[in-house]
Amino acid sequence: MRAPVVQPRLATSLTCLGVGDGLLSATRGHAAFVYRFGGTQLLVDCGEPAASSLCRGGWQAEDLAAVFISHLHFDHVGGLLTLLQAQGLAPRHRPLPVYLPRVGIPPLRTLMQAGCMGSLPTPLALSLEALRVGRAVRVGEVTVAARHSTHLEVMCGGTSGNGRFTEAFSFLLEGAGRRVAHSADLGGMEDLAGLVEGPLDLLVCELSHLEPAAVWKVLAGRPIRRVVFVHLSATQWRARRVLRSEARRALRPMRVEIPEDGVRVAF
Repeated sequence: MRAPVVQPRLATSLTCLGVGDGLLSATRGHAAFVYRFGGTQLLVDCGEPAASSLCRGGWQAEDLAAVFISHLHFDHVGGLLTLLQAQGLAPRHRPLPVYLPRVGIPPLRTLMQAGCMGSLPTPLALSLEALRVGRAVRVGEVTVAARHSTHLEVMCGGTSGNGRFTEAFSFLLEGAGRRVAHSADLGGMEDLAGLVEGPLDLLVCELSHLEPAAVWKVLAGRPIRRVVFVHLSATQWRARRVLRSEARRALRPMRVEIPEDGVRVAF
């Protein structure tokens, strides 16, 4: 029997662990994305089943330098506790910083305590850090800047504790000579327009909360080399081939993809 072909890790790449939206799907996991910038690998969002998807992709406990959570909807954070427990059991020997909305830190600590995370064979050296717009974070070879998203303000009507529970973020990632924008979930076209103000090697953009034709209009003519559309609604996913064709026509010469789970994209 021939040995399986192992796809080489790329110097700068995106691996889409989960491209689905909030609905259950037999074919799409919830939002989770691994970015590789040279020797630094970051996980952006941790929807279920991120831990098993990482394992299937060949990642080890030490591979991730940090985790970034865009907002606290469970399709973006629901796999985090399983991942943290798995990192402690593996075990992981270097600290793992997790950056997330400030309001999520106390309940996450409580759940970890309730789950006896402190009794793991090798206690996980974990730091929970609050994201803040205007404060860039340096992780290895990468600088990550959080950008404000109105996603939860729109979804929650701005009524949850004077905005206390409506923190949501997009991200700009820069490293290894590349500049990447990751939208996570957006509240409207203004969020997207603000995110793509400068040149980009890669834009990872959600579609489920946006009108695709309006997205094409905002992105057309921008200095963006490659666009990956994710987080499509179930209706959009069924029509993904049509949407991809429309986007490629509207956004030429940008390279446009609508990937499935497990796809790795070079940028």
